[in-house]
Amino acid sequence: PAAVAVGTGVHPLGSPICLGAIVDKVLPVYGGEMILTKAAPIQAQRLLGQPAGLESYSGGESDVAVSVSATGLKGEAWHAYVTDSLDAREALPPEHVVQDCMETFEKLPLETHGESLVINCPGRSEGLDDAKAGTLIYSPDSSVCWAAEHAKVIGPRGGRVVVTRRHGQNEFFGSTEGSEQSQDAPGADASYTVALPTSDVLARMSVLGPKMAFL
Repeated sequence: PAAVAVGTGVHPLGSPICLGAIVDKVLPVYGGEMILTKAAPIQAQRLLGQPAGLESYSGGESDVAVSVSATGLKGEAWHAYVTDSLDAREALPPEHVVQDCMETFEKLPLETHGESLVINCPGRSEGLDDAKAGTLIYSPDSSVCWAAEHAKVIGPRGGRVVVTRRHGQNEFFGSTEGSEQSQDAPGADASYTVALPTSDVLARMSVLGPKMAFL
């Protein structure tokens, strides 16, 4: 390719947007529409007390695009999920209602990278600081709803979030966001981001509702 993206799943602001989305398998090569979430710099502390946050980005690839890994890149970042493309189906699946706030990302019916699902989280439970690992991009065994609260997508009373499955990461970095603390964790073959659903996404889900893939 003439250019490469930086990172996978979560990218620094200087990384090409469309190429990054193709690497993440959010968009096909012929493009489409997506929602970007911009993340402020993270003041994270690793378990050993060293600054971490988004200083490290893992690389990834699709069939036609590639991203490189990078370290020492600080500042704002972005991630995205698709709202419309030629590969996306018209109907979105019904929301997945979480019954247990300990339900993890790996239990969700998301099988491919770039696939998304609307999740409805209940209010919080107490004493679960070790239930999430990562910052903005989270490990498969992290609690979905606690990760969403750590990422400031929902509050303690719960709400709806869009979860997107991503490529694997070399490592997950913990951080403290307000009263919410996440942990460091070793790398995994998959990772997950959370974002706010748009009114259009919610309308398509509620009106058209049959169980079809949300790509």
